[in-house]
This record gives sequence, structure tokens and C-alpha cells, in this order.
Amino acid sequence: MQLFSSWTGSDFLMFYSALLAAATAAAWWIPAQLREAGRRGESQDAESMALLAGGRERLAEALLADLYVRGGLAMADKGRLTVAQPRIETSPAGRMLLAAPAPISHADAKRLVAIHAERAATRLRRSGLLLRAEDYARLRWLSVAPFGVLLMIGAYRQRAGSALGEPTEFLVILMILTLVLAVIRFVSSDPRTASGIAAVRQMREQNTRFARAPRPEEVGMAVALFGTGVLVGTPWEPVHALKQKDGDSGGGDGSSDGGSGCGGCGGCGG
Repeated sequence: MQLFSSWTGSDFLMFYSALLAAATAAAWWIPAQLREAGRRGESQDAESMALLAGGRERLAEALLADLYVRGGLAMADKGRLTVAQPRIETSPAGRMLLAAPAPISHADAKRLVAIHAERAATRLRRSGLLLRAEDYARLRWLSVAPFGVLLMIGAYRQRAGSALGEPTEFLVILMILTLVLAVIRFVSSDPRTASGIAAVRQMREQNTRFARAPRPEEVGMAVALFGTGVLVGTPWEPVHALKQKDGDSGGGDGSSDGGSGCGGCGGCGG
């Protein structure tokens, strides 16, 4: 006896829609329940917080902002930044930016700090703030499992309906929506442990003023925690404009950031 053989098309569409809502809720509930706790360590520096809060892109932005504030970088033609003082004290990742032979775009900065971002991500995994690669992969697949089950149910009913000459266009549309939601859930999975998420949340709560009026010495951490939007209306707004320019022109280095741009670091979802 075929499953759903006594159901009308509208009955099954209502049933599928209810399952889709349940699967969507489950896809966000599962990571919250199965995410590893990790462990809290000592306070993290701006570069580590940038990786936890926004991945490689945020790391590049925090470094650009800090170097711009301290005079290591200056405005160049076409809205890019150029090296002004290559010998100022900075981290190894910052030195990579100061060694750039040409004016730096937002995409250039992401590319230049990529190796250092992955090294820092490895340290964060060891310290219990980022999930290990295998744990992250498992969490991502478990998150989309409810959608996979629903797609199999939908495919079964769609084939049976087509064999009987029933219209299945609306079911196909719902299945496409299911697939889209599954992709969104997969790519937006948060690679941080619960401790990593809590560390960023705590730092933001302790430094809410950074989002409104960061001092020069606080700009690196402010951007790490809140993004370049904190620079709008300040003398350091060109760093924010640099990001906007790349975004408006479809900028980027063409690489896949693996969720956040440093081999799976950064906060971007549940």
C-alpha cells in the first residue's frame, strides 16, 4: 500500500508545509543543543576576537583600521589604502599588510592575512573557542538533516503523483524552497563552540561604548567586535568606505571563506 495514497494533493501540501516549518525550527534548534561547550580561557586580543566575531574578513578590517589610525596606512587613489609607515610596530598579520607593494583594497587585505588567519584559527580551536573541523562538519550535516528527510518524503510523493497524472508543480516549488533553506542553514552554520559565542557576547557587552565612540587606541578592538560601521562619522571612516567600495563593485578575492573566511572561523549563525 502506497504512503499518502488516500491523500489529496492539497492535503499533502498542507502536511508538507507543516513539516517544512518543523524542519526549519529543528535545523536551528539542533546546533543549539549539540554544539560543544568548549572552554573559556584568558581574554583574547583584537585579532582573535575579530576571527571569532567575523572571520578572516573581520580580521582584515580590524588590522586595516588599527594601522590606519596609527599612521601605518594612508589614503591612496581610487579609495584604496597605501603604506605610509612600513616600520611601525604591529603583529605578523599586520606586517603582511605593511609589506604590500601596491595600494590595498578590501579584497587584497583578506588575501594577505589568509595564512595568519588560519594559524590564529588553529590556536582558537586548541583553546576551545572554535570547533574542530570534524565536529564542525558533523554539526553542519546534522543541522540540515531535517531538510534531507523532508526532501525524500517530497520526492516520493512527487513521483507517485506524477505517475498518476496529478499536478505536482506546487510540491516542486516547496521542495525547491526546502533545498534553499537547507543550503542557507549549511553555509551559515556557526563554527564556534558555546564558549566562543559567549566570549564574543561578553566582550561586546563589556565594551558597548566602542560601538558609539571608540578612542584611537580602541579602534582595532571596536572593529573586531562590531565591524567597520563603528567608523562612520569618525576620522577613520575611509576604512569603512574601503569595504563599501569593494562590496558595491562585487569585490572579493573569489575564494570561499568556509563560513567565515579562515578555515571555518567567525560568527555567522546559530
